[in-house]
Amino acid sequence: MRVLFRCDGGPGIGVGHVVRCVALAEEAVARGHQVAFSGSISGDFLEPLLAGLGPRATLLGPVPDDRAETLAALASGYDVLHVDHYEVDPAVLQALGPGAVRREGGEPASARALLSNVCDGSFGARPADLSVDPTPGAEGNPAPAAATWSLRGGRFTPIRQAILQGRRDPDGPEAHAVPGGGTVTVLVVMGGTDPQACAPLVVDALAATGLDLDVTAIATSATEAGLRDRQASWAPGRLTVTLPVADLPERMAAADLVVTASGTSLWELCALRTPMAAVAVVENQRAGYDLVVDSGAAVGLGGPADLRDATTAAAALRPLLEDPAARVALAGRAARLVDGLGAWRVVSAWEAVHAGAAPARDGAAVRARPAALGDAETLWRWRNDPATRTNSRSSEEVPWESHLAWLEASLTRDDRLLLVADDDSGPVGTVRWDHEGADEWEVSITVAPERRGQGLAAPLLAAGERALAEWAIRCREHGGTRRTSPGCTAYLAAVHVSNAASQRLFLGSGYLPELPPDDAGFARYLKPVEDAAG
Repeated sequence: MRVLFRCDGGPGIGVGHVVRCVALAEEAVARGHQVAFSGSISGDFLEPLLAGLGPRATLLGPVPDDRAETLAALASGYDVLHVDHYEVDPAVLQALGPGAVRREGGEPASARALLSNVCDGSFGARPADLSVDPTPGAEGNPAPAAATWSLRGGRFTPIRQAILQGRRDPDGPEAHAVPGGGTVTVLVVMGGTDPQACAPLVVDALAATGLDLDVTAIATSATEAGLRDRQASWAPGRLTVTLPVADLPERMAAADLVVTASGTSLWELCALRTPMAAVAVVENQRAGYDLVVDSGAAVGLGGPADLRDATTAAAALRPLLEDPAARVALAGRAARLVDGLGAWRVVSAWEAVHAGAAPARDGAAVRARPAALGDAETLWRWRNDPATRTNSRSSEEVPWESHLAWLEASLTRDDRLLLVADDDSGPVGTVRWDHEGADEWEVSITVAPERRGQGLAAPLLAAGERALAEWAIRCREHGGTRRTSPGCTAYLAAVHVSNAASQRLFLGSGYLPELPPDDAGFARYLKPVEDAAG
């Protein structure tokens, strides 16, 4: 594929949009794709990042303007146009034209680029083929703009390889060690511009703790003078001021605590599993700030106005600086927000669409209802069908007594919904949903052996999805039922790499790759529930 990124970044602008695109470009280049960047990108931090992508990456330079027609013309000949920019004309999708998205194997002349658009809540939202809101916590939000596919939440946060290579092993000894005593190392990084000059205020708060600290503050052109003025009041060597550095990921990984703006670095620190305190420097960072603070993944210092009270900020920082165990716990909660596979998932989504993935299909002709004990014999026969067992995680034949006990238990579980479906011609098959946490449900689907070859798998799946979503809504609205469903924000599917038919089914029903194959050969696919917040 050929991928065109539209983003800006550099001194006075900020670096977050470009950093996210670089993470995706790294993944795309590693898979053999060609990438190009269109925009104003400059500075000692960003230019080396782009250079590090190698010969498969091209920097096209600034765009003449951000009109939809201009961007659509630039995207001619590309397979993917990925926009990570708040100010681009919202009519880009329309300007790309009505032709089909370009796919592998040749396309008619009307084929166009897939529009992949990044938004942060409502910031940057615009109609697109693929909408990506990479902010952790966005999983349960409605799609912010019309899109064929809407990918939301921390699983889609793109993280650079330099970050992933430096993250702490959650099962390694350093994740559980609680060192005692000694100087605490603190890194202060307030983003690429620090427009509110927060870094000097953070240094004041650290000084006000009165603790034995070794602080490094990353300066910008706006804050360097103020930070260097403060060095005189610190013990020699205890406050280091430096401009943006290439080894920032290593420094973040090595610090006992990082005080950070709530932009891109917030999610990089989650992936690094590094303890942090957060500042909401600008308004579009507020959602991310609130999430990490409310989830106990970071200590919150508020916004720029709050930092001006050094005593209050010091009081928030002191318990964390004094307690190594608290820092370890903080980092553990942060690690659960971002798993580092965001770039893999987004690039996999591009590839899936390029290979022929399609939106969800209508299953109105098939009706699904909750299973009952009276369905036991039918479900047992379907489960023991040889073709069904071949594609299951467990291929063993199930004895009748075991099946009956399983069914009786399944019908009373709060974390399982078992459905039987039919159409006007009779039974179609069964769909089972198992709760996987975080309001997500994994599907198992079996078409009745006698109905195979009739094109019923997709309608059966759609009927099962509709039944689960409706059931979850009823459970929310009628809390007195025996089931206490936590809701439904996403459908999941585990498919063996050898099961081409199931891969086609899910990719043709709105699902996109979510996890690479595990040791047993099962890959996972995901489809968000668009009305999950309704």
